[in-house]
Amino acid sequence: MNRTALFLPLIFLSLLFFGLSLPALAQSPLPTEALLRANRLYEAGDFAAAAEAYQSLIDGGLRNSLLYYNLGNAWFKQGDLGRAILNYRRAARLAPRDPDIRANLSLARAQTADAIKADGRAPLQELVTLAQTWLTLNETALLALGLWFALAALVIVRSHLPPGRGRALLQILLPATAFLFLAALLALGSRLYDERSRPAAVVIAPEVNVTSGPGEQYITEFTLHSGAEVRLIERRDYWVRLVLPGGQLQGWVPADAVEAVAAN
Repeated sequence: MNRTALFLPLIFLSLLFFGLSLPALAQSPLPTEALLRANRLYEAGDFAAAAEAYQSLIDGGLRNSLLYYNLGNAWFKQGDLGRAILNYRRAARLAPRDPDIRANLSLARAQTADAIKADGRAPLQELVTLAQTWLTLNETALLALGLWFALAALVIVRSHLPPGRGRALLQILLPATAFLFLAALLALGSRLYDERSRPAAVVIAPEVNVTSGPGEQYITEFTLHSGAEVRLIERRDYWVRLVLPGGQLQGWVPADAVEAVAAN
């Protein structure tokens, strides 16, 4: 492999990683007093006031997995599965391996009315789902960057090693590292594509009819309920077109019936 060719993707991945490392994708430090006041409202059983207090912190620009998790809990206690799942998923974007977030998200999902299964997913989509389950977007970018450093280092070392056992070992490590790098790069590229062209969203309306076109005059194709997880693929005025996992069913709903997981 040409050494110049090695550094071009390295520069690209470095720029990509630092571009992803924006405040909107990072955890924000929490104001202790304001959080404690919101927590006291929650502990007192005033879940509506607690949700309002947590939301006011988020509206002030804070992005923290604990804050989203607590807000999800406050909505869950009020029986609002849509907003609970929405905020659990926002928490999971920042802390995907947190066991409490994962447990409560699974609990809320188990209570939704729509049994939506992503049958027949392509291997690439399975890879993306696995990456989302365990890594943040920044961590996925960092993993790809680290694997490229490792691959470049192995190529350079191999070019200076004389024939022997060490060179034979590198002959095994090189394709394995290259495979892992390509897998990480594909997962990163697919996640970036999904976030920009088909962002994940959650139905927050108690019930919404999905129509064949952007308007109430169109035929109702099916109905979704609070907590259904979808992706948004188009917007027209006050309507959005969504697609269900698996890509088989899609249609239009009022824009205020769903909310994107990626918070503004």
